[in-house]
Amino acid sequence: METKTEGADPIVISVSGEVDLATAADLERTLSETMAGSSAATIEVDLSQVEFMDSAGLRVLVAARKQAEDAGRTLRLRAPHERVRRIIEITGLAPVFGLDE
Repeated sequence: METKTEGADPIVISVSGEVDLATAADLERTLSETMAGSSAATIEVDLSQVEFMDSAGLRVLVAARKQAEDAGRTLRLRAPHERVRRIIEITGLAPVFGLDE
């Protein structure tokens, strides 16, 4: 898994590869550092290049969303790959991330 952060507000964190038990901690660290080091109101996580995500990745996204919400910020998912979107829908998290629209 690789991440790239760009922008000011929104900050976009582009993720590529697989987000699973072996890589979820890296995504968690990137999200935490981004939130701690910026005052941006919106953080977008671009998942268009993530072809696989397991429950460890979902846990990181849910925790990051809660952390952003607690800080008065918004965390949005951008363009999840169809396989990742399907996992988000199956777990019932689509409405949480605004993907049910």
